[in-house]
Amino acid sequence: MLFCEIMKAIILNSGMGTRLGDLTANNPKSLVHLNEDETICSRAISILSQFDIDEFVITTGYLNNVLKVYLLENFPNLNFQFVHNSVYDKTNYIKSIDLIDEMNDDIILLHGDLVFTKETAEKVFNSDKSSVVIDTTIEIPKDDFKAKVVNNRVKYIGVDYFEGDAVACQPFYKLNNPDWKVWKERINEFCKNGNLNVYAENALNELFDEGFNICALDLEGELCMEVDTKEDLNKIKEILGY
Repeated sequence: MLFCEIMKAIILNSGMGTRLGDLTANNPKSLVHLNEDETICSRAISILSQFDIDEFVITTGYLNNVLKVYLLENFPNLNFQFVHNSVYDKTNYIKSIDLIDEMNDDIILLHGDLVFTKETAEKVFNSDKSSVVIDTTIEIPKDDFKAKVVNNRVKYIGVDYFEGDAVACQPFYKLNNPDWKVWKERINEFCKNGNLNVYAENALNELFDEGFNICALDLEGELCMEVDTKEDLNKIKEILGY
């Protein structure tokens, strides 16, 4: 059963996707094809649009008009707001988030290079608490996001390697509006202070140190994976049977 509360989805698409080589020469990373008919982006939007999202907020950067035209042509019945980060090549996505206007709704926040199933999305939407996706059943990645979790509460998120309570983590969040506003305010402080080349999770980790709570949502093997390299893309295609 699908969650019924109306909310907004923020999808971060400002990056250049250089690790995918020629596949992003003329397309943003999220428009890389999974098969002949489906891109990373179209798969995500098709799944998310099955839920009660009244607006998709899309941050853009590299080849922003290509992405805008693609989404407006392929999803004419959806409500999009595009937020362009003109310094996408000099900043991390913390700057893109900072450019988003204030919102008074609950938020779904995810990276635009995530490939996931409807079952994954349903778990996120149905979380009644602010949560982020983890997976305790898979190997802890060396270079991708990991989380430190204590009593089902996230205490740290980062890409650097650490031992102990670390588990695999993906940037797919459900954020109740009060929690979103607290994180957004700290992101704004980071950007005002010139901290533009760090992850938005750096701001979140400061909040964790101050007692801020986000729950760990364990997918237990359900698909949710970023596509950073051609090896990632081939692995995803194999999982999906493409």
